[in-house]
Amino acid sequence: MPLRDLAPFKTPRRAAAEQVAQLANIPAPVGGLNLRDPISEMAPTDAVILDNMIPRQNGVEMRSGYQMHVNDVGYPVKTLMSYTAPNPNNNKLFAAANGKIYDVTASPSTVAVATSNSTADLWSFTQFTTPADTFLLAVSPGAGYWTYSTSSGWVNRTPSGLPTTTLRTVSVWKQRVFFTAEADAHLWYLQAVNSVTGSAAGFHMGSLLRNGGYLSSAFNWTLDAGVGIDDHLVVVGTQGDVGVWQGTDPSTANTFALKGAWYIGPVPEYGRYFTPMGGDVLILSELGLIQMSKLVAGQFVDSDPGPVQKIQSSINPLVTLLRSTPSWDVFVAPSADVLVIRPPKQPTGVYQQFGMNINTGSWCTFSNMSMDCAAVLSGVTYFANESGYVYKCFYGRKDNVAANGTGGDLIEGDIQTAFQSFGSPGQLKKFGMARPVFIAPSPPAVKVRVNVQYSFTDVAGSPSFVNPVTSLWDAGIWNTAVWAGSANTYQAFVGVAGMGYYGALRMKVRGIGGTIFSSTHMLVEPGGVM
Repeated sequence: MPLRDLAPFKTPRRAAAEQVAQLANIPAPVGGLNLRDPISEMAPTDAVILDNMIPRQNGVEMRSGYQMHVNDVGYPVKTLMSYTAPNPNNNKLFAAANGKIYDVTASPSTVAVATSNSTADLWSFTQFTTPADTFLLAVSPGAGYWTYSTSSGWVNRTPSGLPTTTLRTVSVWKQRVFFTAEADAHLWYLQAVNSVTGSAAGFHMGSLLRNGGYLSSAFNWTLDAGVGIDDHLVVVGTQGDVGVWQGTDPSTANTFALKGAWYIGPVPEYGRYFTPMGGDVLILSELGLIQMSKLVAGQFVDSDPGPVQKIQSSINPLVTLLRSTPSWDVFVAPSADVLVIRPPKQPTGVYQQFGMNINTGSWCTFSNMSMDCAAVLSGVTYFANESGYVYKCFYGRKDNVAANGTGGDLIEGDIQTAFQSFGSPGQLKKFGMARPVFIAPSPPAVKVRVNVQYSFTDVAGSPSFVNPVTSLWDAGIWNTAVWAGSANTYQAFVGVAGMGYYGALRMKVRGIGGTIFSSTHMLVEPGGVM
Protein backbone atom coordinates (compact mmCIF):
# COMPACT_ATOMS: atom_id res chain seq x y z
CA MET A 1 0.00 0.00 0.00
CA PRO A 2 1.56 3.27 -1.07
CA LEU A 3 2.34 5.92 1.54
CA ARG A 4 0.23 9.04 1.42
CA ASP A 5 0.63 12.46 2.91
CA LEU A 6 -1.36 13.07 6.06
CA ALA A 7 -4.32 15.31 5.60
CA PRO A 8 -3.87 18.64 7.39
CA PHE A 9 -5.81 19.20 10.63
CA LYS A 10 -8.69 21.54 10.28
CA THR A 11 -7.54 23.33 13.46
CA PRO A 12 -3.77 23.99 13.55
CA ARG A 13 -2.05 22.13 16.40
CA ARG A 14 0.00 24.06 18.92
CA ALA A 15 3.08 22.75 20.61
CA ALA A 16 2.68 22.20 24.36
CA ALA A 17 4.19 24.98 26.48
CA GLU A 18 7.45 24.13 28.11
CA GLN A 19 7.17 23.47 31.83
CA VAL A 20 8.66 26.38 33.74
CA ALA A 21 7.71 25.69 37.36
CA GLN A 22 9.97 23.44 39.37
CA LEU A 23 9.08 21.27 42.35
CA ALA A 24 11.35 21.83 45.35
CA ASN A 25 11.39 19.95 48.64
CA ILE A 26 11.44 21.77 51.98
CA PRO A 27 12.40 19.34 54.76
CA ALA A 28 10.74 19.41 58.16
CA PRO A 29 12.67 21.67 60.59
CA VAL A 30 14.15 18.82 62.61
CA GLY A 31 17.03 21.13 63.58
CA GLY A 32 14.52 23.11 65.64
CA LEU A 33 14.38 26.81 66.39
CA ASN A 34 17.32 28.86 65.20
CA LEU A 35 17.41 32.40 66.56
CA ARG A 36 21.20 32.58 66.27
CA ASP A 37 22.23 32.49 62.62
CA PRO A 38 21.53 35.09 59.90
CA ILE A 39 18.16 34.31 58.36
CA SER A 40 19.72 34.24 54.89
CA GLU A 41 22.22 31.54 55.87
CA MET A 42 20.21 29.06 57.94
CA ALA A 43 20.21 25.35 57.29
CA PRO A 44 17.04 24.14 55.49
CA THR A 45 16.28 21.93 58.50
CA ASP A 46 16.01 24.91 60.89
CA ALA A 47 12.98 27.02 61.75
CA VAL A 48 12.42 30.61 62.85
CA ILE A 49 9.07 29.74 64.46
CA LEU A 50 8.29 26.31 65.89
CA ASP A 51 5.50 26.30 68.45
CA ASN A 52 3.82 23.21 69.90
CA MET A 53 5.76 21.06 67.43
CA ILE A 54 8.61 19.01 68.88
CA PRO A 55 11.57 18.38 66.54
CA ARG A 56 12.15 14.64 66.22
CA GLN A 57 14.53 12.66 64.05
CA ASN A 58 11.86 11.89 61.43
CA GLY A 59 9.97 15.19 61.44
CA VAL A 60 8.36 17.65 63.83
CA GLU A 61 5.67 16.15 66.03
CA MET A 62 2.70 17.91 67.53
CA ARG A 63 3.07 17.83 71.31
CA SER A 64 0.64 15.83 73.40
CA GLY A 65 -2.08 17.64 75.32
CA TYR A 66 -3.03 18.02 78.96
CA GLN A 67 -5.88 16.68 81.09
CA MET A 68 -7.47 17.84 84.32
CA HIS A 69 -6.19 15.95 87.35
CA VAL A 70 -7.51 17.91 90.36
CA ASN A 71 -9.74 20.99 90.21
CA ASP A 72 -10.79 21.66 93.81
CA VAL A 73 -7.77 23.26 95.53
CA GLY A 74 -9.47 26.63 95.17
CA TYR A 75 -6.36 28.80 95.53
CA PRO A 76 -3.37 29.59 93.28
CA VAL A 77 -0.93 26.68 93.39
CA LYS A 78 2.64 27.98 93.62
CA THR A 79 4.56 24.69 94.08
CA LEU A 80 4.04 21.03 93.18
CA MET A 81 6.09 18.45 95.12
CA SER A 82 6.42 14.79 94.18
CA TYR A 83 7.26 11.93 96.53
CA THR A 84 8.32 8.53 95.20
CA ALA A 85 7.89 5.83 97.83
CA PRO A 86 9.54 2.38 97.91
CA ASN A 87 6.06 1.02 97.21
CA PRO A 88 4.64 2.80 94.14
CA ASN A 89 1.17 2.59 95.65
CA ASN A 90 2.33 5.13 98.24
CA ASN A 91 3.60 7.73 95.76
CA LYS A 92 2.30 11.22 96.48
CA LEU A 93 1.81 14.55 94.73
CA PHE A 94 1.47 17.62 96.94
CA ALA A 95 0.45 21.20 96.10
CA ALA A 96 1.32 24.31 98.10
CA ALA A 97 -1.39 26.98 98.15
CA ASN A 98 -2.89 29.49 100.58
CA GLY A 99 -0.38 28.64 103.32
CA LYS A 100 -1.37 24.98 103.23
CA ILE A 101 -0.10 21.75 101.67
CA TYR A 102 -2.69 19.73 99.77
CA ASP A 103 -2.53 16.07 98.79
CA VAL A 104 -3.40 16.14 95.07
CA THR A 105 -2.36 12.58 94.27
CA ALA A 106 -5.97 11.90 93.32
CA SER A 107 -9.24 13.79 93.13
CA PRO A 108 -10.70 15.11 95.36
CA SER A 109 -7.76 16.79 97.03
CA THR A 110 -7.27 16.73 100.80
CA VAL A 111 -5.46 19.06 103.20
CA ALA A 112 -2.19 17.44 104.31
CA VAL A 113 -0.82 20.40 106.31
CA ALA A 114 -3.44 22.91 107.48
CA THR A 115 -0.97 25.64 108.47
CA SER A 116 2.51 25.70 106.99
CA ASN A 117 3.21 29.43 107.65
CA SER A 118 4.91 29.71 104.25
CA THR A 119 5.01 33.34 103.25
CA ALA A 120 4.58 32.79 99.51
CA ASP A 121 3.98 29.02 99.07
CA LEU A 122 7.32 28.74 97.26
CA TRP A 123 8.94 25.49 98.38
CA SER A 124 12.23 23.76 97.63
CA PHE A 125 12.19 19.99 97.96
CA THR A 126 14.26 16.87 97.43
CA GLN A 127 14.12 13.22 98.38
CA PHE A 128 16.39 11.42 100.85
CA THR A 129 16.47 7.73 101.77
CA THR A 130 18.06 6.84 105.10
CA PRO A 131 18.28 3.44 106.83
CA ALA A 132 15.21 4.50 108.80
CA ASP A 133 12.85 5.66 106.03
CA THR A 134 12.38 7.38 102.67
CA PHE A 135 11.71 11.09 103.15
CA LEU A 136 10.56 14.07 101.15
CA LEU A 137 12.47 17.10 102.49
CA ALA A 138 10.87 20.51 101.94
CA VAL A 139 11.69 24.07 103.02
CA SER A 140 10.05 27.44 102.46
CA PRO A 141 10.65 30.93 103.90
CA GLY A 142 8.36 31.36 106.88
CA ALA A 143 7.42 27.69 107.00
CA GLY A 144 10.82 26.30 107.97
CA TYR A 145 11.87 22.70 107.45
CA TRP A 146 9.37 19.86 106.92
CA THR A 147 9.65 16.18 106.06
CA TYR A 148 7.18 13.66 104.73
CA SER A 149 7.28 9.88 104.72
CA THR A 150 4.66 7.19 104.29
CA SER A 151 5.05 6.05 107.89
CA SER A 152 5.20 9.41 109.71
CA GLY A 153 3.37 11.81 107.36
CA TRP A 154 4.27 15.51 107.44
CA VAL A 155 6.50 16.59 110.33
CA ASN A 156 7.78 20.09 111.08
CA ARG A 157 11.48 19.69 111.98
CA THR A 158 13.40 22.19 114.13
CA PRO A 159 17.07 21.13 114.27
CA SER A 160 19.07 23.15 116.78
CA GLY A 161 21.24 25.87 115.25
CA LEU A 162 19.26 26.04 111.99
CA PRO A 163 17.67 29.39 110.92
CA THR A 164 14.39 27.68 110.12
CA THR A 165 12.29 30.77 109.32
CA THR A 166 14.52 31.91 106.43
CA LEU A 167 15.37 28.60 104.76
CA ARG A 168 15.02 28.72 100.98
CA THR A 169 16.55 25.52 99.50
CA VAL A 170 17.34 21.98 100.65
CA SER A 171 19.63 19.35 99.10
CA VAL A 172 21.45 16.13 99.97
CA TRP A 173 25.16 15.44 99.54
CA LYS A 174 27.23 12.56 100.92
CA GLN A 175 24.30 11.33 103.06
CA ARG A 176 24.00 14.73 104.74
CA VAL A 177 21.25 17.36 104.42
CA PHE A 178 22.26 20.90 103.36
CA PHE A 179 20.31 24.17 103.35
CA THR A 180 20.60 27.72 102.09
CA ALA A 181 18.78 30.66 103.66
CA GLU A 182 17.58 34.05 102.47
CA ALA A 183 20.18 36.85 102.52
CA ASP A 184 22.69 34.47 104.07
CA ALA A 185 26.22 33.53 102.94
CA HIS A 186 26.26 30.40 105.13
CA LEU A 187 25.77 26.89 103.84
CA TRP A 188 23.87 25.15 106.63
CA TYR A 189 24.00 21.39 107.17
CA LEU A 190 22.94 18.68 109.60
CA GLN A 191 25.97 17.36 111.41
CA ALA A 192 24.76 13.75 111.53
CA VAL A 193 24.79 11.64 108.37
CA ASN A 194 21.77 9.60 107.30
CA SER A 195 19.56 11.76 109.49
CA VAL A 196 16.80 14.29 108.83
CA THR A 197 17.08 16.01 112.20
CA GLY A 198 19.56 16.75 115.00
CA SER A 199 21.91 19.68 115.36
CA ALA A 200 22.95 21.95 112.49
CA ALA A 201 26.05 23.98 111.75
CA GLY A 202 26.92 26.66 109.23
CA PHE A 203 29.86 27.01 106.82
CA HIS A 204 30.48 30.60 105.78
CA MET A 205 31.10 30.93 102.03
CA GLY A 206 31.47 34.67 101.74
CA SER A 207 34.85 34.33 100.02
CA LEU A 208 33.15 32.44 97.17
CA LEU A 209 30.73 35.30 96.51
CA ARG A 210 33.11 37.54 94.59
CA ASN A 211 30.22 39.30 92.87
CA GLY A 212 28.16 39.77 96.01
CA GLY A 213 24.72 38.46 96.83
CA TYR A 214 24.11 35.40 98.98
CA LEU A 215 23.92 31.63 98.54
CA SER A 216 21.14 30.64 96.18
CA SER A 217 21.32 26.84 96.09
CA ALA A 218 23.50 23.76 96.49
CA PHE A 219 23.26 20.41 94.75
CA ASN A 220 25.12 17.17 94.09
CA TRP A 221 27.14 16.55 90.92
CA THR A 222 28.66 13.14 90.22
CA LEU A 223 31.71 13.12 87.95
CA ASP A 224 35.08 11.55 87.33
CA ALA A 225 37.72 14.20 88.04
CA GLY A 226 40.60 11.89 87.13
CA VAL A 227 40.82 9.95 90.38
CA GLY A 228 37.62 7.95 90.02
CA ILE A 229 33.93 8.75 90.21
CA ASP A 230 32.99 10.96 93.15
CA ASP A 231 30.13 13.16 94.32
CA HIS A 232 30.93 16.88 94.35
CA LEU A 233 28.96 19.65 96.01
CA VAL A 234 28.09 22.57 93.72
CA VAL A 235 27.21 25.84 95.46
CA VAL A 236 25.68 28.73 93.49
CA GLY A 237 25.45 32.37 94.52
CA THR A 238 22.59 34.65 93.50
CA GLN A 239 24.90 36.79 91.35
CA GLY A 240 26.36 33.83 89.45
CA ASP A 241 29.38 32.69 91.47
CA VAL A 242 29.77 28.91 91.37
CA GLY A 243 32.02 26.82 93.62
CA VAL A 244 32.69 23.08 93.39
CA TRP A 245 33.59 21.41 96.67
CA GLN A 246 35.02 17.97 97.30
CA GLY A 247 35.23 15.94 100.49
CA THR A 248 32.85 14.49 103.02
CA ASP A 249 32.49 16.63 106.15
CA PRO A 250 32.33 20.46 106.09
CA SER A 251 33.34 20.67 109.76
CA THR A 252 37.10 20.31 109.07
CA ALA A 253 39.41 21.63 106.35
CA ASN A 254 40.95 18.16 105.93
CA THR A 255 37.62 16.71 104.79
CA PHE A 256 36.13 19.62 102.79
CA ALA A 257 37.95 21.67 100.17
CA LEU A 258 37.14 24.05 97.33
CA LYS A 259 38.24 22.62 93.97
CA GLY A 260 37.44 25.66 91.84
CA ALA A 261 35.28 28.76 91.40
CA TRP A 262 33.65 30.11 88.24
CA TYR A 263 31.19 32.77 87.09
CA ILE A 264 28.03 32.03 85.09
CA GLY A 265 25.99 35.24 85.41
CA PRO A 266 23.07 36.00 87.76
CA VAL A 267 20.61 33.14 88.27
CA PRO A 268 16.83 33.27 88.84
CA GLU A 269 15.93 34.15 92.42
CA TYR A 270 13.06 31.68 92.69
CA GLY A 271 12.52 28.12 91.58
CA ARG A 272 14.59 25.14 90.54
CA TYR A 273 16.73 26.60 87.77
CA PHE A 274 19.05 23.58 87.46
CA THR A 275 18.59 19.93 86.61
CA PRO A 276 20.71 16.79 86.25
CA MET A 277 20.70 15.30 82.76
CA GLY A 278 22.77 12.27 81.99
CA GLY A 279 26.14 12.68 83.69
CA ASP A 280 25.91 16.47 83.69
CA VAL A 281 24.10 19.26 85.50
CA LEU A 282 22.56 22.16 83.58
CA ILE A 283 22.22 25.59 85.24
CA LEU A 284 20.10 28.39 83.82
CA SER A 285 21.44 31.94 84.14
CA GLU A 286 21.51 35.24 82.31
CA LEU A 287 24.32 33.80 80.15
CA GLY A 288 22.44 30.71 79.02
CA LEU A 289 21.96 27.08 80.05
CA ILE A 290 25.39 26.18 81.37
CA GLN A 291 26.76 22.65 81.40
CA MET A 292 28.85 22.05 84.50
CA SER A 293 31.14 19.69 82.58
CA LYS A 294 32.03 22.45 80.09
CA LEU A 295 32.33 25.08 82.80
CA VAL A 296 34.96 23.23 84.84
CA ALA A 297 36.82 22.19 81.67
CA GLY A 298 37.16 25.81 80.58
CA GLN A 299 35.00 25.29 77.49
CA PHE A 300 32.17 27.66 78.39
CA VAL A 301 32.30 31.10 76.76
CA ASP A 302 29.65 33.72 76.05
CA SER A 303 29.80 32.97 72.33
CA ASP A 304 28.99 29.30 72.94
CA PRO A 305 26.53 29.12 75.85
CA GLY A 306 25.99 25.39 75.53
CA PRO A 307 22.63 23.80 74.70
CA VAL A 308 20.74 27.10 74.35
CA GLN A 309 23.04 28.65 71.77
CA LYS A 310 20.36 28.52 69.04
CA ILE A 311 17.78 30.28 71.26
CA GLN A 312 20.17 32.40 73.32
CA SER A 313 18.85 35.67 71.90
CA SER A 314 15.39 34.80 73.26
CA ILE A 315 16.03 33.00 76.55
CA ASN A 316 18.79 35.23 77.94
CA PRO A 317 16.80 38.51 77.85
CA LEU A 318 13.86 36.61 79.36
CA VAL A 319 15.98 35.47 82.31
CA THR A 320 17.16 39.06 82.79
CA LEU A 321 13.60 40.40 82.63
CA LEU A 322 11.99 37.81 84.93
CA ARG A 323 14.94 36.87 87.16
CA SER A 324 13.21 38.24 90.28
CA THR A 325 9.75 36.90 89.38
CA PRO A 326 8.52 33.64 90.95
CA SER A 327 9.28 31.12 89.71
CA TRP A 328 11.45 29.21 87.21
CA ASP A 329 11.79 25.49 86.56
CA VAL A 330 14.19 23.41 84.50
CA PHE A 331 13.24 19.75 84.30
CA VAL A 332 13.11 16.70 82.05
CA ALA A 333 9.67 15.46 80.96
CA PRO A 334 10.29 11.74 80.36
CA SER A 335 7.04 11.00 78.54
CA ALA A 336 7.83 13.61 75.87
CA ASP A 337 11.63 13.13 75.75
CA VAL A 338 12.13 16.86 76.20
CA LEU A 339 13.95 19.13 78.60
CA VAL A 340 11.62 21.97 79.59
CA ILE A 341 12.55 25.50 80.62
CA ARG A 342 9.49 26.95 82.35
CA PRO A 343 9.68 30.73 82.85
CA PRO A 344 7.14 32.60 84.99
CA LYS A 345 4.11 34.15 83.36
CA GLN A 346 5.28 37.12 81.32
CA PRO A 347 4.13 40.69 82.12
CA THR A 348 1.81 40.51 79.11
CA GLY A 349 0.00 37.56 80.71
CA VAL A 350 1.42 35.08 78.19
CA TYR A 351 2.69 31.64 79.17
CA GLN A 352 5.45 30.20 77.02
CA GLN A 353 7.80 27.32 77.71
CA PHE A 354 10.90 26.18 75.83
CA GLY A 355 11.43 22.50 75.00
CA MET A 356 14.59 20.72 73.89
CA ASN A 357 14.66 17.24 72.37
CA ILE A 358 17.03 15.45 74.75
CA ASN A 359 18.29 13.21 71.94
CA THR A 360 19.07 15.84 69.30
CA GLY A 361 19.37 19.11 71.25
CA SER A 362 16.81 20.79 68.94
CA TRP A 363 14.51 23.44 70.44
CA CYS A 364 10.87 24.48 70.14
CA THR A 365 8.36 26.48 72.18
CA PHE A 366 5.13 25.45 73.90
CA SER A 367 2.08 27.67 74.28
CA ASN A 368 -1.50 27.50 75.59
CA MET A 369 -0.41 25.83 78.85
CA SER A 370 -0.88 28.00 81.96
CA MET A 371 2.07 26.40 83.74
CA ASP A 372 2.84 28.23 87.02
CA CYS A 373 4.69 25.26 88.57
CA ALA A 374 5.48 21.69 87.58
CA ALA A 375 6.66 18.34 88.93
CA VAL A 376 7.26 14.83 87.63
CA LEU A 377 5.87 11.75 89.37
CA SER A 378 6.13 8.17 88.06
CA GLY A 379 7.20 9.46 84.65
CA VAL A 380 4.13 11.72 84.30
CA THR A 381 4.57 15.49 84.19
CA TYR A 382 2.08 17.58 86.17
CA PHE A 383 1.55 21.32 86.19
CA ALA A 384 -0.66 23.68 88.18
CA ASN A 385 -1.87 27.24 87.73
CA GLU A 386 -3.19 30.26 89.58
CA SER A 387 -6.76 28.97 89.25
CA GLY A 388 -5.88 26.10 91.59
CA TYR A 389 -6.10 23.45 88.87
CA VAL A 390 -3.63 20.58 88.57
CA TYR A 391 -3.18 18.93 85.17
CA LYS A 392 -1.42 15.94 83.67
CA CYS A 393 0.89 17.35 81.01
CA PHE A 394 2.08 15.85 77.70
CA TYR A 395 -0.85 13.52 78.19
CA GLY A 396 -3.47 12.54 75.63
CA ARG A 397 -4.17 14.12 72.25
CA LYS A 398 -6.04 17.31 73.21
CA ASP A 399 -5.61 20.27 75.53
CA ASN A 400 -7.83 21.00 78.53
CA VAL A 401 -9.47 17.58 78.58
CA ALA A 402 -11.81 16.95 81.51
CA ALA A 403 -10.84 14.53 84.27
CA ASN A 404 -13.20 11.90 82.83
CA GLY A 405 -11.52 12.13 79.42
CA THR A 406 -14.25 14.08 77.66
CA GLY A 407 -14.10 17.38 75.80
CA GLY A 408 -10.88 19.22 75.19
CA ASP A 409 -9.42 21.73 72.76
CA LEU A 410 -7.49 20.99 69.61
CA ILE A 411 -3.76 21.57 69.71
CA GLU A 412 -2.49 24.14 67.22
CA GLY A 413 1.05 24.14 65.91
CA ASP A 414 2.76 27.09 64.26
CA ILE A 415 5.73 26.67 61.92
CA GLN A 416 7.86 28.98 59.82
CA THR A 417 10.75 27.23 58.14
CA ALA A 418 14.12 28.79 57.38
CA PHE A 419 14.24 31.09 54.35
CA GLN A 420 15.63 29.38 51.27
CA SER A 421 16.91 30.62 47.92
CA PHE A 422 16.14 27.28 46.19
CA GLY A 423 19.56 27.25 44.58
CA SER A 424 19.49 30.72 43.03
CA PRO A 425 19.74 33.55 45.60
CA GLY A 426 19.92 36.28 42.93
CA GLN A 427 16.98 35.07 40.88
CA LEU A 428 13.40 36.22 41.40
CA LYS A 429 10.89 33.43 42.01
CA LYS A 430 7.14 33.04 41.96
CA PHE A 431 5.63 30.61 44.46
CA GLY A 432 2.44 28.94 43.31
CA MET A 433 1.54 25.86 45.34
CA ALA A 434 2.66 23.97 48.45
CA ARG A 435 2.02 20.37 49.44
CA PRO A 436 2.70 19.63 53.14
CA VAL A 437 3.24 15.96 53.92
CA PHE A 438 2.12 14.53 57.28
CA ILE A 439 2.27 11.19 59.02
CA ALA A 440 -0.67 11.21 61.41
CA PRO A 441 -3.40 9.12 63.04
CA SER A 442 -6.01 11.31 61.30
CA PRO A 443 -5.89 13.98 58.57
CA PRO A 444 -4.66 17.28 60.05
CA ALA A 445 -6.05 20.65 58.99
CA VAL A 446 -3.61 23.28 57.74
CA LYS A 447 -3.47 26.91 56.68
CA VAL A 448 -0.43 27.74 54.58
CA ARG A 449 1.24 30.78 53.12
CA VAL A 450 4.67 31.62 51.75
CA ASN A 451 6.58 34.47 53.38
CA VAL A 452 9.11 36.12 51.08
CA GLN A 453 11.97 38.56 51.58
CA TYR A 454 12.40 37.72 55.29
CA SER A 455 8.86 38.60 56.34
CA PHE A 456 7.09 36.93 59.30
CA THR A 457 3.46 37.50 58.35
CA ASP A 458 1.15 35.23 60.31
CA VAL A 459 -1.41 32.92 58.75
CA ALA A 460 -4.88 34.46 58.98
CA GLY A 461 -7.19 32.58 61.32
CA SER A 462 -6.93 28.95 62.36
CA PRO A 463 -7.43 25.76 60.36
CA SER A 464 -10.81 24.06 60.64
CA PHE A 465 -10.29 20.53 61.94
CA VAL A 466 -12.97 17.86 62.27
CA ASN A 467 -11.97 15.21 64.76
CA PRO A 468 -12.79 11.78 63.32
CA VAL A 469 -15.35 9.80 65.29
CA THR A 470 -14.09 6.35 66.23
CA SER A 471 -15.76 3.57 68.14
CA LEU A 472 -15.06 1.76 71.37
CA TRP A 473 -14.39 -1.97 71.46
CA ASP A 474 -17.30 -3.98 72.80
CA ALA A 475 -19.55 -0.97 72.26
CA GLY A 476 -19.46 -0.22 68.52
CA ILE A 477 -21.76 -1.96 66.04
CA TRP A 478 -19.99 -4.39 63.73
CA ASN A 479 -19.90 -3.39 60.05
CA THR A 480 -21.00 0.13 61.04
CA ALA A 481 -18.50 1.36 63.63
CA VAL A 482 -15.39 3.28 62.56
CA TRP A 483 -12.17 2.02 64.12
CA ALA A 484 -9.04 4.06 64.71
CA GLY A 485 -6.22 2.86 62.51
CA SER A 486 -2.47 3.31 62.56
CA ALA A 487 -0.76 6.44 61.28
CA ASN A 488 -1.15 7.17 57.58
CA THR A 489 0.46 9.64 55.17
CA TYR A 490 -1.61 12.70 54.27
CA GLN A 491 -0.72 15.26 51.60
CA ALA A 492 -2.50 17.73 49.35
CA PHE A 493 -1.57 20.77 47.30
CA VAL A 494 -2.59 24.14 48.72
CA GLY A 495 -2.54 27.35 46.71
CA VAL A 496 -0.07 30.00 47.85
CA ALA A 497 1.07 33.31 46.38
CA GLY A 498 4.33 35.16 46.69
CA MET A 499 7.23 36.56 44.72
CA GLY A 500 10.74 37.13 45.99
CA TYR A 501 14.33 35.94 46.04
CA TYR A 502 13.93 33.96 49.28
CA GLY A 503 10.89 32.11 50.55
CA ALA A 504 9.81 30.31 53.71
CA LEU A 505 6.78 28.19 54.50
CA ARG A 506 4.47 29.57 57.21
CA MET A 507 1.89 27.06 58.36
CA LYS A 508 -0.61 26.55 61.14
CA VAL A 509 -1.57 22.98 61.90
CA ARG A 510 -4.52 21.63 63.85
CA GLY A 511 -4.80 18.01 64.70
CA ILE A 512 -4.33 15.53 67.49
CA GLY A 513 -1.18 14.77 69.42
CA GLY A 514 1.26 12.58 67.53
CA THR A 515 0.76 14.31 64.16
CA ILE A 516 4.16 14.50 62.41
CA PHE A 517 5.03 17.03 59.72
CA SER A 518 7.71 15.46 57.50
CA SER A 519 8.25 17.80 54.50
CA THR A 520 6.68 20.18 51.99
CA HIS A 521 6.77 20.13 48.20
CA MET A 522 6.87 23.69 46.86
CA LEU A 523 6.04 24.68 43.30
CA VAL A 524 8.54 27.41 42.34
CA GLU A 525 8.64 29.29 39.05
CA PRO A 526 12.03 30.98 38.48
CA GLY A 527 12.15 34.39 36.90
CA GLY A 528 14.85 36.77 35.84
CA VAL A 529 17.66 38.46 37.71
CA MET A 530 16.45 41.92 38.66
